[in-house]
Amino acid sequence: MYLPFEKLAELGDTVDVCIIGSGAAGVSIGVTLARQGHRILMCEGGDEVFSERSQDSYRGEVVGDAYLPLEASRLRQLGGSTNHWGGVCRPLDPYDFTAKSAAPETAWPISHTELTPYFSAAADLLDLDPIPADEPIESSALSRIYFSLGGPTRVQLKYADTLSESENLLCCLNANLVALETTDGRVASATLANYQDEQHQVRARYFILACGGIDNARLLLWCNQQADGQLVPQAQTLGRYWMEHPHATVGQALIFEPEVLGLDEAYNVFLSPNEQALASREILNCGLRLHRMNPEATQALIDELSLQAPSLGQRIVEWQAQGRVLHSAMLRAAWEQEPRFENRVELSDELDALGIPRSRLVWQQSALDRHTIRESLLLLGEYLLDTDIGRVQLADWLAALPVTLPTDGELAGRHHMGGTRMSHHPEQGIVNADCRLFAQDNMYVAGSSVFASAGHANPTLTLVQLALRLCDHLNQRLNQA
Repeated sequence: MYLPFEKLAELGDTVDVCIIGSGAAGVSIGVTLARQGHRILMCEGGDEVFSERSQDSYRGEVVGDAYLPLEASRLRQLGGSTNHWGGVCRPLDPYDFTAKSAAPETAWPISHTELTPYFSAAADLLDLDPIPADEPIESSALSRIYFSLGGPTRVQLKYADTLSESENLLCCLNANLVALETTDGRVASATLANYQDEQHQVRARYFILACGGIDNARLLLWCNQQADGQLVPQAQTLGRYWMEHPHATVGQALIFEPEVLGLDEAYNVFLSPNEQALASREILNCGLRLHRMNPEATQALIDELSLQAPSLGQRIVEWQAQGRVLHSAMLRAAWEQEPRFENRVELSDELDALGIPRSRLVWQQSALDRHTIRESLLLLGEYLLDTDIGRVQLADWLAALPVTLPTDGELAGRHHMGGTRMSHHPEQGIVNADCRLFAQDNMYVAGSSVFASAGHANPTLTLVQLALRLCDHLNQRLNQA
């Protein structure tokens, strides 16, 4: 049920878990633990619907490569960014959790199999369509891969009745985290503020920070500063290893035998290098997206390729005279970014309306990031050429070396990952394999900020799997006490 801000002072010691944030991770945890009989307080800094007042806290500075405005890449309201996501989902690949030869920092402290038991529950929570198994493409280093492409679930709407009526799940809006008090390795209370300069302290047995892939780091940086470094004593990686999925249009392809790739039936075909290709090419993971173009665009590409390769053009003319149907595809891609210490969220000198420093994002793609997308597209081009079933035309920015990244267009997927990295040791990350702050026995972080590496798949499904895994962990701890 909804709890007015002023009622926070009356909760006392009745809260089992206080969740800060109400996006995909926060709602998943809140609904699940409440159904298990635990008393949950979920605090959302924004309103029930979009408001400029709340969204303003997401304004920040970007330093480095061209990127989207920070306030335009996420939503600060009940349900978080699930209010504008596209619903595209697939799990990370098993080898995304391992140390890739091109970048050993991609290893997680958990394996893919530890998330597998939570796939069905996460898919149900997000209303995903069934995701077919990947299909290796014969005589290539590529696989045809699949996503759930169904309508996006707005968790605020899906769980509206639960949020309104559940006795175990209390939801407080306009409740912004401004401080955490820690004593003897435990968070004793969280200080929450509204926009009328009112503050209340909340006590709980456990606390979970679930404010997204930028603000989890931002708020921990601020709260740690307020606590004189006692919240995260080993903070050298706090805010560090921040990652995105770069997105771009990378070229065009003319396919002579579209049935080989399935382009004769589907308007969108997704491909990815296999694990062996990642090792042999010294690249990270990548998703190539073939979007079938209309007949006019196909003919324009045929005309262009015929000028560049007259013999190929003559063959195409003959095929067309025989009634053979060729397809063309716009090639887009989303690729894995190397986890790098230099890419980070830090605090700026400018304060928001609540007195918290705004985010300053330092983000640049590395030589490995550029190498990954170029080699991935070359893999496709070499396969089409070797089997003589098509040709690839690289985008101008990819054709010449060194690769010069585009400064407009898609740029990135709005997939904010890292910053509160999961690791085995506090020297290498912020949370342990259970998503708990190393120095705090009762403080956890949920969401894609704990990702140790990114793969190429959209992060929502994986972060919900992690959230449900955290629910099992907390349910066990709560029932033991």
